[in-house]
Amino acid sequence: MKLVTRRTIFHSALLMVCLWVFFKFLVPALLPLVLGVILAFVLEPLVRYLSGLGIGRGASSLIAVLLILSLLFFVLSFSVTRIGIELGDLYAELPKHRDEFNRVVAQIVRVAGDISQQLPEPIARALQDQWNRLADLLAALVTGAGGLVKGVPRFSALTVFTFFSAYFVLRDRESIEAFLGSLVPSESKNSFQRMETDILGGVAGFIRAQLALVLLTMMVNVIGLTLMGINYAVAVGLLLAVLDLLPVVGPGLVYVPWILYHVLSGSPGIAVGLGILYGGVSILRQIAQTHLVGREMGLHPLVTLTSLYIGFRIFGPMGLVYGPLSAIIIKTMWLVGFIPHEGGD
Repeated sequence: MKLVTRRTIFHSALLMVCLWVFFKFLVPALLPLVLGVILAFVLEPLVRYLSGLGIGRGASSLIAVLLILSLLFFVLSFSVTRIGIELGDLYAELPKHRDEFNRVVAQIVRVAGDISQQLPEPIARALQDQWNRLADLLAALVTGAGGLVKGVPRFSALTVFTFFSAYFVLRDRESIEAFLGSLVPSESKNSFQRMETDILGGVAGFIRAQLALVLLTMMVNVIGLTLMGINYAVAVGLLLAVLDLLPVVGPGLVYVPWILYHVLSGSPGIAVGLGILYGGVSILRQIAQTHLVGREMGLHPLVTLTSLYIGFRIFGPMGLVYGPLSAIIIKTMWLVGFIPHEGGD
């Protein structure tokens, strides 16, 4: 019993160190290839369906990649066009709200100054530190526009290499699997195949869960803002859905100043409505994330929640992706016997 326990601890620790090295160093260095493999696995059912219609594997792979590219282009074109129209309308109305906006900002600064003078020194200093951090964040967002433009070529290259990788992996999947299988001892081939299926299936499930969460967040925000009579609901809803993927920033970057603005501008009804919508979407998102990610990846909700938290603590924002993926890898390694435990090797 002691020997099994020691082996279990050793193999578990070794696997966790390997996962840390993999996600910390190898994934960033080989990101296009990693994304290409994941995309290939997601598109594999479509390729098999097309192959069943008598289309060659290479042609089926090319059709599948072109279809997903066309879908991505359509979604981006629609989003950019819609957002452009609504931002144009918003820009035309900005002069009407400029004086009111300046008045509210001045009022916020004045009230904050009055409050800070009445607070004890440690609390005032802590609030000042938070204010400085917020100012630095806003400055980084403003100055980051130039970096975003500079990052377009890199993003384009990443996209091109990712889709090329997906195409070649789809086209030559059998030969790639045969090569990898030749590196594995014959007695371990069944375990290797199960590892491949479970891990890649968990990755695909995680992607499906994240897409569902983004769509859910966007739909709830758009519907809620539309019912409140807010203009530019589609553009704002899409922006909030994108921010929802960024745990450090989050939709609070839009909601909190927005709510505060309406409180100080004399529109408490809108402020309350936005606060309810923000709280409702946040709670719904957390519940749905734990449930969807766990269901798609075959993990218990408690395990999913724990992996999200530990991943975030270790890797930062990307840990919300790496954490559940690490959990599914550890679970698979446990089931196939790489991590020895009581009840079998």
